[in-house]
Amino acid sequence: MKSRTDEPPRFAHWLLTKLHPDDTLEEVEGDLDELYTYWSARSGKTQATLRYLLNVVSVLPPFVRKREQEHKPYSNLTTAMLRNYLKIAYRTLQKHRLYSLLNIGGLAIGMACCLLIALYILDELSYDRFNPNYSRIYRVVEKQKQADGIYDVAVTPGPLAASLKKDFPEVELTTRIGRWSGLLTHGRQAIEPDKMLIVDPSFFALFDFPLLLGDVTTAFQGPDEVIFSEGMAERFYGKDWPYKHILGQLIQLNTQQTLKLVGVARNPPSRSHIQFDVLLPFKWLEKNDEWSMKWNSNSYHTYLQLRPELTNTSAGLEPFAHKIRNSLQRYINGDKTQLMLQPLSAIYLHSKFSFETDWGKRSDIVYVRIFIAVGLIVLLIAIINFINLATARASGRAKEVGVRKTIGAQQLNLIGQFLGEALLTTGLAVGLAVFLANFLVPLFNDISGKVLQLPYHLGLFWILLVGMTGVVSLLTGLYPAFILSSFRPVTALKGIVNAGKGRSFRQILVIGQFVLSVSMGIATVVIYKQLSFVQTAKLGFDKEHLIYLRLKGDLRAKAWTFKQQVEQLPGVAKASLTTSNLVGITNSAFVEWEGQAPKDEFLMTNMNIDQDFVSTVGMKVLAGRNFSAQIPSDTSGTLGAYLINETAAKRMGWTLRTALGKRIKHWGQDGLVIGVLKDFHFRPLHVAIEPFIFRYQPSNPYFNLLVKTEPGAIGQTLSRLAAVYKKNEPVSPFSYGFVNQDLDAQYKAEQRAGRIIFYFAMLAILIACLGLFGLAAFTAEQRTKEIGVRKILGASIVSLVALLSQDFLKLVLIAILVASPIAWWCMNQWLNEFAYKVTIDWWLFALAGSLAIGIALLTVSFQSIKAALMNPVKSLRSE
Repeated sequence: MKSRTDEPPRFAHWLLTKLHPDDTLEEVEGDLDELYTYWSARSGKTQATLRYLLNVVSVLPPFVRKREQEHKPYSNLTTAMLRNYLKIAYRTLQKHRLYSLLNIGGLAIGMACCLLIALYILDELSYDRFNPNYSRIYRVVEKQKQADGIYDVAVTPGPLAASLKKDFPEVELTTRIGRWSGLLTHGRQAIEPDKMLIVDPSFFALFDFPLLLGDVTTAFQGPDEVIFSEGMAERFYGKDWPYKHILGQLIQLNTQQTLKLVGVARNPPSRSHIQFDVLLPFKWLEKNDEWSMKWNSNSYHTYLQLRPELTNTSAGLEPFAHKIRNSLQRYINGDKTQLMLQPLSAIYLHSKFSFETDWGKRSDIVYVRIFIAVGLIVLLIAIINFINLATARASGRAKEVGVRKTIGAQQLNLIGQFLGEALLTTGLAVGLAVFLANFLVPLFNDISGKVLQLPYHLGLFWILLVGMTGVVSLLTGLYPAFILSSFRPVTALKGIVNAGKGRSFRQILVIGQFVLSVSMGIATVVIYKQLSFVQTAKLGFDKEHLIYLRLKGDLRAKAWTFKQQVEQLPGVAKASLTTSNLVGITNSAFVEWEGQAPKDEFLMTNMNIDQDFVSTVGMKVLAGRNFSAQIPSDTSGTLGAYLINETAAKRMGWTLRTALGKRIKHWGQDGLVIGVLKDFHFRPLHVAIEPFIFRYQPSNPYFNLLVKTEPGAIGQTLSRLAAVYKKNEPVSPFSYGFVNQDLDAQYKAEQRAGRIIFYFAMLAILIACLGLFGLAAFTAEQRTKEIGVRKILGASIVSLVALLSQDFLKLVLIAILVASPIAWWCMNQWLNEFAYKVTIDWWLFALAGSLAIGIALLTVSFQSIKAALMNPVKSLRSE
């Protein structure tokens, strides 16, 4: 290796490289370098510098011209050349099997992750697009202006759909959808559908839910009709229902009303936000419930289909959206509620509405964006691996590049060759990625809660796969190809190649890898901490060992008798009759209160309970008293009694003490506040605690019985509860649930996202460590002779391991410092989705950083220990 004193003067060398013709530059430069070394040794540095400068001037224009080429270099690819390139690429892969395995394995894992996440994202983005006119279909939603703010509400009044169709010529079709529940019986079959909807006849014209049996043009023309889905028809009539004459058969609803089966609809596609088992006509509701057609009946989803000319451009849609915005004032004097249009394709991912007014199958665009970022991060880490390992081993192919350039290969030829090698490696990785993705799809389905599969039958899938192969090949191969093809033949053939060329760039890439990996690790820890918090947070009541029984059929009339029988059962600690199970309460209304300011109004969630509710669920009375069956005024129909929570008292301007005895008017009935309960969470922790009011009206129907069981007695108690249930209501199936499980299910999206991010974070760290392993092996190989010398001079194995590991650990430490603020900002944005959340403590970063350092140390130490244990005689002889 040349010393710095043997180098020619920099200015003269710079002048030569800038002004001498390119076609002979390398040849002249090499000759002058050799002459400078000879002159310096013979005559001294001053004489050598002077002679070098004179010779440089003599080979600059106009003393020398560009050499006329007898023929242009032949650079077109031939079949033989391509075959030769492939053969060299194959031999290179075989010669360096470890690096080939790391490259192909890392890329395959990264692309398999990308494929799986792409399947998930495409599934999420494809909801409701099976409807032919989905781009013209909108849901009408409300922006309700209340005294304490503006609320997005998904439900609208019953008469709105017909009025929009009548008053706005831009509207082509409208339909309403409402929820219902009940017991359906046919002979000895009794089934309570999970998803029973009430719809207009135009439902089938607006949405693509075809009837397999029946006629959509005549269906739901009468009130006493019903339509089943395929699944419900199979539950009632068996798998051979298509071969039976089932149309026209009579179905009992709640054993009180008779409906005629007029059709069987195809099961709703899994990618539909509307899911149903049974459909009832709105005419049936209008016949049985006059309130449904009043303008204050804010309980239904309203959909409309616009004429084609309106949706062709956004300019056509905007005037109509502005036109209907304040149209409620036409029908309700003084109503400031605004109507907004929500595209059908946006409902599944972009629905965040207040007061539990949205229902059906929903997801969140936030997690789609998170998964896109995760997929790109994992793929980017795999690409960085390839670039790192390819550039690190560039010096090993310097002589090959020198020989090829000497015999006439142009830089473009070499770039093509190395890109071809990258294409071969990427092609092998893509094949392995498809195999891995296909193998992992069942596991991914379990984690994500979806039913996904690779679409081999679609030509677009293969086109995208080929496109991904090409793009990844360019990303992985372009930089190494330019590095390798830029070697000058004179220096390359002499072996004068800087082995550390591009070292700084590789270090930046390693830091980038671990920044991404550590960020994902921190995100995983924060998500786990938040999910643990929401599942263990004190809710203001005791959710453990709390069962709810749905009162069906005759049980509602026998509610008090049934409660007394349940209280006598072994294993039952307490029981209470309620209208809700404390999860997903949707019943709310405006109230009037003593001292209310003009135009000051807000919605208050409410429940009808009995005197044992507070003790059954473990709530705390902060002021006043609980309901009592011994005090007649508590259940009076003229001047009754109410319990409110702390938030309600504060909202009405009262303290705990001043609230007692205050008058409230709820649903037209006056009552006095007799107690204030400690705040409790009845909605997910995404939202702040809302005002709540309890009433005690035994004459009104109850829909649930809350049962507190003794610890460890749930199994046996459930069997006893089922027996008492069937004794009092033999027709309806025993229907129950656990309050704690239903509360945990509210965080299903977060739990799913947490699991997916955790597994992909582990894969990202694995891929980064594969690259680190390869770079450590390369570094150990380059420093083999140095290690041998150090061992002979007495260096210990520990000191050698530390020497080889410290450079990589420094990079990981830098990555942790860079990743920490990035992860902190990103996770703060995610935590802002929760009204109640954890703090991001310093130990979260310390934990994630320690894990990253530990994993990196284990990865690097394997190669470091292997190199340190090598016999120094072999080490010195290896070069």
